[in-house]
Amino acid sequence: MALQPGADVIGAGGLMFFGLGVILRVSGRSRLRRIVLLACLLVTATAGAQTSRLATTAETLIGSAVFFHGRTVVLKQKLLSDGDVARLADAPRPVYVFWAEATSRDEGEVRGEFWDLGRIEARDGRFAGYDFARLLERVNRGQWPGRNQIFVLLKASLLPATTPRGPSVRAIALAPDDYVDREVKVIGRFKGSNLYGDLPLALGKTKWDFVLQSAEGALWVTGVRPRGKGFDLDPSKRVDTGRWVEVTGLVRRQGVTTYIDASAIGLANAPAETAVEVVVPEQPRQPPPEVIFSAPVQDDRDVERGTPVRIQFSRDVDPRTVKDRVLVSYVPPAGGGAAPAGVLKFAVTYNDAAHAVEIKFAEPLERYQQVKVDLLEGITALDGQPLKPWSLTFTTGR
Repeated sequence: MALQPGADVIGAGGLMFFGLGVILRVSGRSRLRRIVLLACLLVTATAGAQTSRLATTAETLIGSAVFFHGRTVVLKQKLLSDGDVARLADAPRPVYVFWAEATSRDEGEVRGEFWDLGRIEARDGRFAGYDFARLLERVNRGQWPGRNQIFVLLKASLLPATTPRGPSVRAIALAPDDYVDREVKVIGRFKGSNLYGDLPLALGKTKWDFVLQSAEGALWVTGVRPRGKGFDLDPSKRVDTGRWVEVTGLVRRQGVTTYIDASAIGLANAPAETAVEVVVPEQPRQPPPEVIFSAPVQDDRDVERGTPVRIQFSRDVDPRTVKDRVLVSYVPPAGGGAAPAGVLKFAVTYNDAAHAVEIKFAEPLERYQQVKVDLLEGITALDGQPLKPWSLTFTTGR
């Protein structure tokens, strides 16, 4: 739902109130329809809330396709006509656009849901309304693609690209090449060391690196410790997030990552909001992920002591949520006695193509021992759906 021009907006301590008779536009699958609210609508912004859309570039979108898969994005783009479908110009790989409403423009802010066709099933009912067959017949010999081959923007719209009055987090995120090596001064929320997953990649320059977020945009900031008169913020603590700060520095690029090499930081007031958008979900969420295969299998016996453990999920999980949530231990004998002493050392890696984790042990396991592998609470899919805690037991051989 997008707030229409002319509505009364009064800011008060981070809260926004909308007067009676506000007209909102509700995006439906079939068409747009307007409704009039006869009561006040209260929108509360919290530090941890994620924006409904993510401002990015085509290069970053393709470079971090797993992160953006299934999310709504906005890009400042030129468009090309490719047969009966549009695609993003100058993208590293083709991104085809399926419009919610036809447009005659070929440049502006493109908004839509980003999907990697290779990461969804050909018969997924959520996409029954889209004619992918015609596109695939022309660009992929009619075959359903593998991962990272063909991308689409669905329910897309195109708005005129406005010229910003000055640098902002959103403007830099949309068009970083316009600002690279320029000094800027921008205001945004302090979001810690990407504690809310606003950006796909870590910067990794110093322990004080933090994310600055405002509107639909987010940028990494490095070069300064986030402290000054009246504030001392820790990037690793959520309790410190949500404060508005002003950062001065040079815009830089590191691969597909845009960041600010800061020279100064200070507290700031929240900028005036110009629009509020509430997204009404139109598609049902996918079911939660689950374990569909493991090697060894449950209660397996005579397992080789040096073999890795592989666990496959029904769909992609967020690799960041797997870290520190895998536990491996020896099970004490049923008849009494103690399990082997010492801490099991192992490494966990996530295979994106197979959506599976692999556990490799630093040393062979003890002979004739029952081993238990636990996936702890907190592992989620990319859309936040939780994996139920799960465990596997097996017994080693000689």
